[in-house]
Amino acid sequence: MFRSIRWRIATAFVALILVCFIGLSLYLSHFFEQSYLDNLRVQLTNQARLIGDSSTSYLAGGQVEAIDALAKMLGEEINARVTIIAKDGVVLGDSEKNPASMENHADRPEVVEALSQGKGSSIRYSTTLGYDMMYVAVPLTEDGEIVGTARVSLPLTEINESVGHVNRTIVWGGLIAAFIAILAALQISKITTGPIKKLTQVSKLMAEGDLDHEIDITSRDEVGELARAFNLMAARIKEMVALITTERDRMAVTLSHMGDGILVIDGDSRITLMNRAAETILKISRDKSVGRTFVEAVRDYKMDEILQRCLRAREQQTGTVEINPEKQFLGVVATPLEEGSGCLLLLRDLTELRRLETIRQDFVSNISHELRTPVASVKALAETLQEGAIDDPSVAKDFLSKINTEVDRLTQMVQELGELSRIESGKSSIQMEPLDIAEAIDKAARRLKAQADRAGLNLDINIPPHIPQALGDRDRVEQVLVNLIHNAIKFTNTGGRINISAEADGDKLRISVADTGVGIPADDLPRIFERFYKADKARSGSGTGLGLAIAKHIIEAHSGEIWADSVEGKGATFSFTLPLAPNL
Repeated sequence: MFRSIRWRIATAFVALILVCFIGLSLYLSHFFEQSYLDNLRVQLTNQARLIGDSSTSYLAGGQVEAIDALAKMLGEEINARVTIIAKDGVVLGDSEKNPASMENHADRPEVVEALSQGKGSSIRYSTTLGYDMMYVAVPLTEDGEIVGTARVSLPLTEINESVGHVNRTIVWGGLIAAFIAILAALQISKITTGPIKKLTQVSKLMAEGDLDHEIDITSRDEVGELARAFNLMAARIKEMVALITTERDRMAVTLSHMGDGILVIDGDSRITLMNRAAETILKISRDKSVGRTFVEAVRDYKMDEILQRCLRAREQQTGTVEINPEKQFLGVVATPLEEGSGCLLLLRDLTELRRLETIRQDFVSNISHELRTPVASVKALAETLQEGAIDDPSVAKDFLSKINTEVDRLTQMVQELGELSRIESGKSSIQMEPLDIAEAIDKAARRLKAQADRAGLNLDINIPPHIPQALGDRDRVEQVLVNLIHNAIKFTNTGGRINISAEADGDKLRISVADTGVGIPADDLPRIFERFYKADKARSGSGTGLGLAIAKHIIEAHSGEIWADSVEGKGATFSFTLPLAPNL
């Protein structure tokens, strides 16, 4: 039933009506009940005040017996129970009971509230009478001093009967209104969904291929707009069918003239389409291959492995394979089709590119000892994740963090290699100009201050006043300073100190970065400025081994010198010189 739009609309309306009816009924019932109670409370409060005015003089004169008579008289006049209570809670008069037989009323809620706040009221069940009573009390004062309490009470039976009558009226009125609304909802839903059923019948004809069939538009509402949309859709589909036919023919011509091999593989690994280039590359016949599985037709398990990964993961897979005995290298790209479960396989002859790649290996071999560790780490972590560790969130997160760290190391190495290459080839220009070395040192120190603070290190700058200006490239000199300060932070233990100083030395300016870190072994000092060189123990950090080599080339491009002094275990001092700026 709920598969029908009509019944879903009707059900929603009925549910909304019932919720509104129940909510409104509860609200009105509570509202009327509270209104009755508030009016009664105000009435009893006014009566209690009048009784208090009448009985205050009796209390002040000590006429206790007259107070009880007064209570009984007033109770008959106002048709309510009247109780006059002394300040200590003793009942002095009551319109319905003998005061002597009544217990102390000092702990009654309305009495306590009246004495503390000037007015008190409460509603509670009377075990004697068997129904709820409302009690209202006000204090009795004489010359500004409280001498007692006047209390008036009435049963709530009349209010309960009135509230019950109102509730019955609300329920019957709401039920009648809900019934009418439900009938209206059912009728409206029927009128709304009737034309949609007609549209459904016509749309089925369109789905069967009758695109020439048009829907008669008989209304101007949303249903009419839907009919117009269907007619427009049929016209557009006819145009698209003609366009697809044209594009199919054009694609067939394109595939037949492509230099790259193209194969379309279905979800069962069977070849459904291949172009002429694929026949030439794989040396197989299209007529004999279409309909067979890929591995049966090609007989190459490495290419089939790439294809199977694509079919399983539904993600693009790439690889390079070698076809024997011709030593032909092919680039294989397997891309999942957006629709269906097959893949598009692209084959590209990479034999010539492979020859050029061999030439590049000379360069790769020079830095392989630096690349091997991070690449092997990333591969091991990735393989571990692929083998099932990725299903453990904590392990996967840790492995991905380690992979990210290794990738950052590789990125830094590439950037620094490029920078070193530009400096060595002279493509990186040096802009020589007067340079305030104090400003450059301060800027570099501020860049690394947060890192030093996290490491728990003291970073000091000692520069004499009126130090002469150096001649150099401001950005390059700052790069050297950042490199040296960063190294000092990296190799200094918590609580250590890093001191940056500068002083004139003849016609040059000498800048030094000294730390109290682990120091450099004497055997390593002569080689620390070589590219990729790292000390075996103390200075074996996570860097690339290119920073000091870059610093050396920058300083030498400034016609300066850079060197290091160190005692293992007692820290290291890196110093470099810059020419002084000429006096103008």
